Order: sequence, then C-alpha cells, then structure tokens
Amino acid sequence: MSEKNASLVERLAAAGNPRDQHDWEQRDGYYVAACRVSADDVPELIDLVREWSDPNRSDDVELPDIDEAELLPITAWRALGDLKATAAVQPLVELVCELQDECDDWVCEELPHVFGKIGESAIEPLIRLAADDQQPDYTRSIAASGLRLVADYHPNTKPRVVALLTEMMASAREGHAEFNTTVLIELVDLGATEAAEPIERAFAADLLDVGVVGTWDDVRRTLGVESLGLKMPKDPHDSTKGLGLRLGMGIFSDQPIFFFGDIDDDAAEAYYKRVDDAFSKSIEAKKILERYGDLEWYPLLLRFGVDYLGETVDEMKLASIRHFVFGFVPSKVAVEADAAPAILAELTAFWQYLHRAHELSEARSILEWLQSDGLVARLQAEMSDPANFGMAKSIFSVGKQAGYDMASEAERATFVSHYNQSLASKQPTGAPGGRTERVGRNSPCPCGSGKKFKKCCGG
Repeated sequence: MSEKNASLVERLAAAGNPRDQHDWEQRDGYYVAACRVSADDVPELIDLVREWSDPNRSDDVELPDIDEAELLPITAWRALGDLKATAAVQPLVELVCELQDECDDWVCEELPHVFGKIGESAIEPLIRLAADDQQPDYTRSIAASGLRLVADYHPNTKPRVVALLTEMMASAREGHAEFNTTVLIELVDLGATEAAEPIERAFAADLLDVGVVGTWDDVRRTLGVESLGLKMPKDPHDSTKGLGLRLGMGIFSDQPIFFFGDIDDDAAEAYYKRVDDAFSKSIEAKKILERYGDLEWYPLLLRFGVDYLGETVDEMKLASIRHFVFGFVPSKVAVEADAAPAILAELTAFWQYLHRAHELSEARSILEWLQSDGLVARLQAEMSDPANFGMAKSIFSVGKQAGYDMASEAERATFVSHYNQSLASKQPTGAPGGRTERVGRNSPCPCGSGKKFKKCCGG
C-alpha cells in the first residue's frame, strides 16, 4: 500500500470488514460517512479498486489489519458507489473485463450495485459492454444487471433501461444462453410487459435457459401477459438438467441419490420403487411375466447402476449395459447359464418400455445391441466359464457343492459364517481358483442379489 494512500486506507478500514456489511447497498451514503470520503478522494479510491485485479492479491486477511487489508478495494468501490462517482464507471468496466476468467463472486454480485448507485452516467458504458459479443457471457451479464440496477436506484431512467434491455432480448443470439437469460431476468424484475413478444420469441427459438427462469408460461404468468401461441422447443436448453442427472435426479427420482461420493439409501430405495411401480404395470413387463413368471433382472441392473456406476437409467449408455451383461452378471450373479435368455429378454423389455414411455436418447442403441444375433449364446458361454467368477459367486458355488441350500437365506448365512471361520483358522474351504478371500460386510453378497453382504444375508 503506497504512502499516498495511507490516510485513505485508515479511513476505509474504519468502516470495518465488508463481509460484515451485508446490507450496504440499502444504506445509501453509509460509506461516505463511515469512511469520511468526498469527491476529492475519487482518484485514490479508483487506484485502490484497481488493486483487486492484482494477481498477487489475497482476500484471506480479515479487516481492519491495515498492513494486509486485501479487502479494502471492496470498501473502496462501495464508497465510489455512494459518492456516485461518474469518473469511476470506465475503470470499473475495465475491472470487470480484466477479471472475466476468474468468475469473481465479489465483482459479479457487487459491481452491478455500484453501477446502479452511480446512475445514468453508467448506462452508455454498460450498453457497450453488454453489446460486445467478444466478451464472455459472464462479463456481459454483469453489464445487463448493472443496467437494471441503474433503473432501480434511479427510477427516472427506467423507461430508457427497459427499452435497451428489450432491444437486447429482441436481438438475442444462439450460443449466448447465459447472457440472454440474464437479460430476461432483469426485464422480469423490472416488470417489463412491453418486452413480452421478444421474450416469447426467444423462448420459441430456444435461446434461454429454462432451468434458471422456468418456461415461457411461467414467465408469462409472472408478467401477466398473453401469449402469441408460438410453438416451444420440445427439449429446451436447461443448464440444470445435467447437474440433476449427476446427482441421480431424473424420470424416477425427484431427490438426489448421489451426494459427494455417497449414496442416499432412502432416495435410492424410492427410485427403485418408482421404477418398479411404473415398469411392472407396463405391457412389456406383462409379456415377460407371462413367459418367465417373474421380474428379477432389471432391478439388479438398477442396483448395479447406482452401486457400481453411480448412474440412474437416465444416464445409462450402451457401455453401462455391456458392463452389466458381460462383466457383472458372469462375475457376481450366482445363477446358471441357462438363465441367459431370460436375462436378455427382460432387459430388452425394460429398455423397450423406457424407449416407448420416456424416449430416453440411448434406448435405441441399447435395444439394437440387446437384440443382436449371438448375444444369448455368448452370455451363456461367459456365465459357464469359472474363470469369470468373482469371489462371491465362487463362494456361492462352493457352498452349493458342500451341500448347503444356497437358496435359503439362513443356510447362506451359516455357510458364509463357516467359510470365514475356516479362513480365520487357516483351513480354507477351497474356493475355485485358490480364492480364500473373507466375505466382508461391504463385499457383494454370495446370494447374487447384487447388494452388499451387510445389507443382504449378513444383515
């Protein structure tokens, strides 16, 4: 911090940590009084603000430690807003552009208010920034928000600002959904009913993010306007859709299943139940029930998706199904090879249902593969080869060979207990391939349910 600014720094520090002034924008003139600043301080305040773009700046230090007051630029730009310092507009616009790659929350949330407080003199520079499509949408969006706040702080400018934002909406371009959506949000906040037609046309052209603002009907009801009746896109742009899918939210799940690497068991069970309630009543499921008597393979696929892949059916691709059919089933599921036709038939019916009822984009390619020639024979061969058996499936086979009724939950649990005891006493039962692994609580259950042992026979 230079000597020239020492006195000003002391006065700014007296206003306290900006993190503690949560409603600063509502207290017009607070920083003028708290920092004892005037128009004469504007050049030095601008110099302090510019330090925010210093790559060596850190905001880890709490105020009022004057020697390392890295948050002072925030206090400085708030003071400039309260001073309505016209001279600060262009330097602040340049600051927005300099930080465009940092996604700086302070800049995004605060500078629109600073521009708004400064007032009408900020309009032209903000228009130029918002119109510059060489700038990223994030930067242009700050300008659009600043324009709306100019109208909020200075109501006499509202007609001009509404007209400018309406023109921006009318000229919305593809590939700029974030900026277009910000313009829409500002128009709705201003109650700009006169912008209804360009807004509806932007929705119809799929130029807006419905995950952020809702549908045209939502916006129309908020504004209280009629519709032109334009046809809306069937699958509009929704930036939140991918996030929801990654969290396990989709057709059959309205709450997150996956959270920071963990699985919400209650949410997962609700997902399984909703799939079962829907599919088991379908015409596709009825054909499988008539032919094979029960439905047991698609639930295993669902659990495989959640437990092994972190996916619901909404995100499953052909690679997921291949992994299940030729990786999981031969290795983990204790069932005879003659079950292969039933497995593939049920999976085919399940994806036929998903294709018909929910039009999942991956369903067609999955169905083509499930119905390909030679798939049943290949699965039978894989299921018959002991070299493919995983530990749990091998143990299941050993138990069966030892005379245990592995279809009985009680006998499975008894065998696993004896098996583990034999390992502890160094008298292994002789699982195929020399396997002598202990069946742990988190191991796949030897019964072939696809669940962990602790949640199945070992529960």
